[in-house]
Amino acid sequence: MEYMEYMGRLKQLRKEKHISQIRLSIEIGVAQETISAYERGKALPTLENLKKIAIYLNTSTDYLLGLTNIKYSVHKLLPGNISEEELNLILQYRNLSTSKKNRLLGYMDGLQDSSSI
Repeated sequence: MEYMEYMGRLKQLRKEKHISQIRLSIEIGVAQETISAYERGKALPTLENLKKIAIYLNTSTDYLLGLTNIKYSVHKLLPGNISEEELNLILQYRNLSTSKKNRLLGYMDGLQDSSSI
């Protein structure tokens, strides 16, 4: 995967979370033009900025770099950070058919969207 392709993930996540380039630039301490350059594949973020972006967007550097398709930060799923209830949900989810998984994910997206209103 070329750099421009995977840094497109930055733009995709930023838009999904309704975060402007200006807001992200303020949060990580760079110019808005720098975020634009990252998204267009014209500049590479430093390791420190890549880490800041991942933390702010609640994702992993591996996802931003195209090393995984898992959007979410894995540290939140470590055994010490997952409750019994969450583990039960995961196990139930794994037993669903693909169509039911898709319906559930759509429902969850709807719940998240309505909670921000």
